[in-house]
Amino acid sequence: MFEKSLTDLIQGLRANKRNEAEYIQKSLEEIQSEVQQSDMHCKSTAIDKLNYLHMLGYDTNWANFNAVEVMASPRFGEKRKGYLAAAQSFHQETDVLMLATNLIRKDLASSNAMEVSVALDGLAQVATPELATDLFDDVAAVLGHSRPFIRKKALVCLYRLVLKHPEGLHALAPQLRERLDDPDPSVVSSAVSVICELARTNPHNYLPLAPRLYQLMNSSTNNWMLIKIVKLFASLTPIEPRLAKKLHGPLSQLICSTSAMSLLYECIHTAVVGDIIGVPLPVTDNVGREVDFAELCARKLVFFYESADHNLRYVGLVTLGELQARRPELVVNQYETVLKCLDDPDLSIRMRALSVISGMATRRTLDRTVKRLMSQLILSNTIRLQPVASLPSVGSIEYGGKYNGSAADSDLMAMATDATGASLVSARGSIVQSRQLTGAGPGPADSPEYRLLVVEAIVDMCTRQSYGNLSNFEWYVAVLVDLVYTAGVDVGQLLSEKILDVTVRVRQVREFSVRLMRQMLSDRQLVGRATSGSSTAKVLCTAAYILGEYCSLLSANSEDIALLLPECFEKLDGEQQATFVQAAIKVYTNWLRDVAGYWSTEVWELVRAVTSSIISQLSDLLSARTGEGNALGGIVAVAELPLQVTSRLRHFVEITKAVSVATSNPSDSAPQLCLELHELFTAYELNPVSAAAQGKVPIPDGLDLDSPIGGPIPDTEHIMFPPPPPVSPESRPRGSQSGGGRKQRRSHKNEPFYLDGGNDAGHARSLADLPDVDDIPVVQLDLGGHGSEDAAKTRKKKKRSTKHGATKRERRNRVRTPSPPPAPVDIAGDEDMPDVSAPRPQPQSTPPAQH
Repeated sequence: MFEKSLTDLIQGLRANKRNEAEYIQKSLEEIQSEVQQSDMHCKSTAIDKLNYLHMLGYDTNWANFNAVEVMASPRFGEKRKGYLAAAQSFHQETDVLMLATNLIRKDLASSNAMEVSVALDGLAQVATPELATDLFDDVAAVLGHSRPFIRKKALVCLYRLVLKHPEGLHALAPQLRERLDDPDPSVVSSAVSVICELARTNPHNYLPLAPRLYQLMNSSTNNWMLIKIVKLFASLTPIEPRLAKKLHGPLSQLICSTSAMSLLYECIHTAVVGDIIGVPLPVTDNVGREVDFAELCARKLVFFYESADHNLRYVGLVTLGELQARRPELVVNQYETVLKCLDDPDLSIRMRALSVISGMATRRTLDRTVKRLMSQLILSNTIRLQPVASLPSVGSIEYGGKYNGSAADSDLMAMATDATGASLVSARGSIVQSRQLTGAGPGPADSPEYRLLVVEAIVDMCTRQSYGNLSNFEWYVAVLVDLVYTAGVDVGQLLSEKILDVTVRVRQVREFSVRLMRQMLSDRQLVGRATSGSSTAKVLCTAAYILGEYCSLLSANSEDIALLLPECFEKLDGEQQATFVQAAIKVYTNWLRDVAGYWSTEVWELVRAVTSSIISQLSDLLSARTGEGNALGGIVAVAELPLQVTSRLRHFVEITKAVSVATSNPSDSAPQLCLELHELFTAYELNPVSAAAQGKVPIPDGLDLDSPIGGPIPDTEHIMFPPPPPVSPESRPRGSQSGGGRKQRRSHKNEPFYLDGGNDAGHARSLADLPDVDDIPVVQLDLGGHGSEDAAKTRKKKKRSTKHGATKRERRNRVRTPSPPPAPVDIAGDEDMPDVSAPRPQPQSTPPAQH
């Protein structure tokens, strides 16, 4: 029978490019018939072709048993094909592996070194916990083989078996110690590699090998083995600090003498992570000068992150970051070099450089670093740029319809312009640029992960050590506002916390912060993007709080009230809506107090008009979805509005009603109410309080916090309250007998504190009128004739009499059967009531409380 060899199969595939799948399917059918033959040569050739098809992605697990048959062939060439098939297609759940245990044991004990070698290679690939347990001793016996390459392969195979059979590690440790003294360098290198890999999980077990490893490090010239030994000492030095002083000399010599970058990196990395740089011993550099070991490592690291190789730059920045954590004064000198790495096209290098540069921030370098990072956020495809001509002039801010310019605004614009002349953010928050971008595709700065790290790095550099790096807090607030527009990722919660923190804690910056918050609330495009849970909504909520809390720092303006009741009000969640309403109340009362100082007829008319407008707007908010009138007396709370929002809106309504009554008639002087309303919110000064302040307050003597206050609370779970007395038709309100009463009950049904007592008032009776349980008559019902003809006639007669009705005398003389007593009412206690207010997140800093 003619059979195709592997060469014929490859040539046929190249000749059938257009119908390759059909040709392979035909070849697989031929292979299926070939593996069933008894001729081992034909069977091994078929397995060889299956190995090739497996590399092309075709499933060959159906021939696993045939692969085991080829593994048992006495010829080495055929045996090798079988082991190759097993290494490729066998896995942990392969059933035929149990048939290969004795086969592999026989090959390991063979006198032919090539058969032992192929058995070690195959076992390392297909090892399972059962195979590792059964064949561990057989592989360990091979460590005494006369051939060095067999001993080397046996060490590697034992490492793979230990991963499946951890109990064999105790028997492997003495073997590894012996192999470190092997006369062949390749075997020693394999032993060091196995020890280095095993030491990653538990380096304590290999601490006794440190003396021998130290000798090998001083005597070996193999760079790859030196790399493994140095990496192993990086794991052992934190466990045994005395090794640091012992390794100081050899590592310094390797750093000064080696030209291999891989070995140089491992030496520097081990010296840093093992705290060998902390040993107070000088070293001699290449030119014979005595320098500090840490300084020498910092100099050598420059060759890495200044290299053209991306991998070297990356590992150099990784080690520089570890050196920065231990000796930050040595890393500050590399500021310019690391700053250049921020513009690297490789995203991983940028992220490493960002983590290093954020730790280098000082008062001198903070401004420049933030400008570079802000320019990366701006000059990217994530942010849509606008022409310069379409924006107002730089340095102008519009407040409440008035045009003002200040030195602080000019400083803000100077901050927002880098050395290239690209204006980052204008005074109104619109993004501009004076030059065109090059490059159509997204760059590293468009990565959301990188942009998030940039924002976090800017905030961390500015807030580190309680704003220790800041000298201009107005600049910092302006940076936070710029990040609201330029971040491009969800950092609203972070920016909100930082804006609130600096505003509350730094009194000098409050006025400037309030002006910028007013500016953000005036930006219609920004407010239009605010939705519940969005990053913009979180920042605007904080802006509203700051504007309401510190509104007295700016000149009062009635337009600020409209800013705090924006068009996106219904898109916000309950907590954010409540914050906006509370801030609007404060701004309104502050404006009333301000205009009361220059009261006149025009001011009186303005107050009346503004108050009327607010009442109308509040009425719309309260009854927007009911479809009813907007009259203030008919306001009905909408079920969609949370309770905390409804409560604040009603408070605002009552305040405006009181102002409307007080200003109903014109007068020469302002009503006293307009002067005193704002005192409700400013009676006490709001100061930041530390989250741990309560823990510092000592508990007074004699105070027992465990004993309950007062007597025990009675259990009201099963108390039955009497129903209300019956209402006669004459005393019933006229509206309750019409459709208006039903309409009023439907409207009250949406109120949270309204309890619907039902529509049937006839069954409401007092407890005294209810009969005793024993007096209730018990009627025995005979259901036996339910389906009989007499029963059907009886039901028909009753139905006829009910249809014609009874006479007045019958209805008057009819004995009324007393109704059973009502079921007990389960009154929910306070502990069972749902929490209608949204849970507030735990503050990171010291947030102020609302008045």
